[in-house]
Amino acid sequence: MILADDLRKAVLQAAMQGKLTQQMSNDSDVDELLEKINEEKKRLAERKNARKDKDFGAIAETEIEFDIPDSWRWIRVGDIGVYKKGPFGSSLTKSMFVPKGSNAVKVYEQKNAIQKDASLGEYYITRDYYDEKMSGFRVETGDIIVSCAGTIGETYVMPENIELGIINQALMRMNIVESINLDYFLYYFDHVLKTSAKKSSNGSAIKNIPPFDVFKKMLFPVPPIEEQKRIVEKLDCILSEIDEYSSAEQELISLQSAFPGDMRKSILQYAMRGKLVKQNLEEGTGEELYHQIQAERAGLIKEGKLMKVNTLPEITDEEIPFDIPESWKWVRLANIVVKNVKRGKSPTYTTKSNDILVFAQKCNVKNGGIDLSLSQFLDPAVVDKYPIDEFMLDEDIVINSTGTGTLGRVGIYHLSDNKDNKPLVPDSHVTVVRLMKKVYSPYLYYIICNYQKYLESKGTGSTKQKELKPDTIKALLIPLPPYNEQCRIVEKLDRILPEINGIKETI
Repeated sequence: MILADDLRKAVLQAAMQGKLTQQMSNDSDVDELLEKINEEKKRLAERKNARKDKDFGAIAETEIEFDIPDSWRWIRVGDIGVYKKGPFGSSLTKSMFVPKGSNAVKVYEQKNAIQKDASLGEYYITRDYYDEKMSGFRVETGDIIVSCAGTIGETYVMPENIELGIINQALMRMNIVESINLDYFLYYFDHVLKTSAKKSSNGSAIKNIPPFDVFKKMLFPVPPIEEQKRIVEKLDCILSEIDEYSSAEQELISLQSAFPGDMRKSILQYAMRGKLVKQNLEEGTGEELYHQIQAERAGLIKEGKLMKVNTLPEITDEEIPFDIPESWKWVRLANIVVKNVKRGKSPTYTTKSNDILVFAQKCNVKNGGIDLSLSQFLDPAVVDKYPIDEFMLDEDIVINSTGTGTLGRVGIYHLSDNKDNKPLVPDSHVTVVRLMKKVYSPYLYYIICNYQKYLESKGTGSTKQKELKPDTIKALLIPLPPYNEQCRIVEKLDRILPEINGIKETI
């Protein structure tokens, strides 16, 4: 059970029963408001060329499902507005649609209501057909459109400067009298009318808005206009807090559903999406940091300390796997390194103990775990083949790049792993990633851990000996936050992940 949903329903129900706000003796007379509503409804029906509604008769006690304050009144939904459902299917079919043009009229769809965007959609009919048969379904600024099939009850108030258009078969158009606060009505519609729609649909799988004979007969509680405004203000405040709680609850549910096996992965994914720590605008942006990195890289290339890499393709919208905070930036891995991403050399070993170790993929015993006791010694006769920048440094990231089972495994080398403080070079089965100082290596290590399954899937060759090419690693998309935020993310992960490992060991 999702508590936020239950809490939202309870708050809306309390609001509609007058329990959320105080009734004020100086509020205007609600009976006078009802007279005003009646007159406005007549004018609205005339303006919209609406048919006269059926007389549903006086409200019986048996129809009233809950009590309201003495200063409120019950009225029928049909008495506070004009409603119009879209045309019958045969009168509006795809064969009638034409390209957008000066003589075309837009056909609004459910997605306009669901996504709250009037610009969506590409269906149009001719102006002649609109004038002949469809003008009664016209949509104007201020009209409310409602999704009526599948995802029902989603409402959208049409904004200014919309295209001339009509509703399609899956929409309903609503116009509410001005004497009813529109936001108050929409809150009521969202809660009580959706609940009634579920009941009339014989279950939770709602297929359609109830027929007008049912819909217009539904009861609507009318407070004085001043109290309607107070209710809206109160709901705006409370429901925004519930929405925040709901978001946190959903994240917790996701974590709980993944626990314990995938909990580490889930937390890493939250970190990768910028959801683990708050953004601080005073720390700058990923865009600014990226420009600083590129300026520094250009200087190193000019000095001959860094080879210029082939231009990588621009990052397209189709490549981006998920949203990140606005203060972050998507970058390719090769554009934030201080040493070109490549695998080590195929070494010549010696059985004699000496001062130079070779880092093999077996030394990368698990993600984040390095065991140099598994390394061998490099033959001193070939040391001259290794430039100084190929010797491993503190916080180099290592990725297993051949074999099966451990392909794509990620580790981060720390000097503390090298208890004898011996020089260390990578072998040809390991790719080394060394970052610019403005990128925090432990942060990138955690990010690449998320890519392990992806990297494993990108291995080429036989099933016995797969190979991960450096170009695949270079092209990885990296979400880049400001440097201080990178540090804060790592600090939080370093606290959380050991606790998770401890919990899993007790299960």
